[in-house]
Amino acid sequence: MATISESQVDELLRQAEARLQKKTTQDIAPAAVPKSQSLTRSVSASTSSKGKDSLTVRQPQLAQQHAKKKDTAGDQWFGLPKTDLTPEMKRNWQLLRMRNLLDPKQQKKPLRASVPKYSHLGEIISNPQDPHTAKITRKERKRTFLEEVMNNHSQSKLRHRYAGIQKEKTSGKKASYQKFMAQRKKRN
Repeated sequence: MATISESQVDELLRQAEARLQKKTTQDIAPAAVPKSQSLTRSVSASTSSKGKDSLTVRQPQLAQQHAKKKDTAGDQWFGLPKTDLTPEMKRNWQLLRMRNLLDPKQQKKPLRASVPKYSHLGEIISNPQDPHTAKITRKERKRTFLEEVMNNHSQSKLRHRYAGIQKEKTSGKKASYQKFMAQRKKRN
């Protein structure tokens, strides 16, 4: 058997690397290397010493890891998910922003114009242990946030308007005069 010296082994390995590099450069496009200090130092040192015949470094596949990870506000915000902008969510956000217009006498803190990056819509479920007065009746419960706000607003506003109209109607008529006379008799 013929013995092979270390110099011959090194030469054979260099030739094999050159053949493999020619095949890989034809089949695979060069990948962009992330700019971190440790990689740039090692890559620049290896390219400056060997030139064009140097080996390439594979870039780790971080894109798949980021795709699996859900976008949340973090653990300190209890994993609040990224806002899902549905038409219903847009309507609800506009309604919350314009709630001062519905009832100008009730002052609310103004909200920003843009929808928050992380938010979640939920439904309040009444606890069976809560007192009866704390629960919303079926008649008062509405399907959407818009219907609920409009119902609350319209009921109170209509009640006040109706009382004002009735007061104007009865002033100066027979019923209002009789009421006035009854109050005068009570004083005497």
